[in-house]
Amino acid sequence: MKKRFKKIYIEITNICNLSCSFCAPNNRKKEYMNLDDFNYILSQIKEYTDYIYLHVKGEPLMHPNINEIIDLAHQNGLFVNITTNGTLIDMLYNKNIRQINYSMQSTKDIKKIRQTIRKMRNFIKDTNIYLSLRIWSEQSKKNISLKKMLLEEFESINSIDEIKDKKKLDINIFLSIEQEFKWPDIDSNIETTEGYCYGLKDHIAILVDGTVVPCCLDNNGDIALGNIYYDNIKDILESKKALKIIEGFQNRKIEESLCKKCNYKDRF
Repeated sequence: MKKRFKKIYIEITNICNLSCSFCAPNNRKKEYMNLDDFNYILSQIKEYTDYIYLHVKGEPLMHPNINEIIDLAHQNGLFVNITTNGTLIDMLYNKNIRQINYSMQSTKDIKKIRQTIRKMRNFIKDTNIYLSLRIWSEQSKKNISLKKMLLEEFESINSIDEIKDKKKLDINIFLSIEQEFKWPDIDSNIETTEGYCYGLKDHIAILVDGTVVPCCLDNNGDIALGNIYYDNIKDILESKKALKIIEGFQNRKIEESLCKKCNYKDRF
């Protein structure tokens, strides 16, 4: 019986049109995944999951073939989730999408965020697409302004105090409020050797060059398990390295250097 994942991340591009302060530097060659390679990856992974997320680093809506990519996933019976900074929402016309996650932290311009939300609401109208509006839980001036804007935009909110995580704002529109995470830094001096992670249990990620990594936070491929263009996905997932990582997490022991530098594992 094949291992099943809740989701698999596919980085269709590692290129972004913004330079957000909270986003880790991308040291890899900047590129777009071509349609043939994307289709090949789908043929390899579709028996391992029902859901794909079109990002690790980069802005997926920058991909010149984003709508064709969504079509290919749909034709392969996979549900597509997109995380976006929202600036290029006008490039999206294909509605074969399960969910759009809008990172409202990507700009300080509340007016632009309001305009983007209105465009997204119009885009998902009369569809089954879910829209998740994401902000961080920190009590910053920006977040207070965001909450005031949401209060004005959604009739379901009567006061700022009602703006909480998983709040339903409208049909198929929800709010996600999470603690800000920091991308793990392999060069960090701070590390812990104990903890747990859902990498290789809940999900894996495939970078734009085909590198398979156990976690969506491995943005530079530091824990390369193999390359899906040259190695069978089954062999990658059953490799000694992958199995050792899984066994370590089961015993709350951290095997890989990057994982030791990651504070996301400390949430579990």
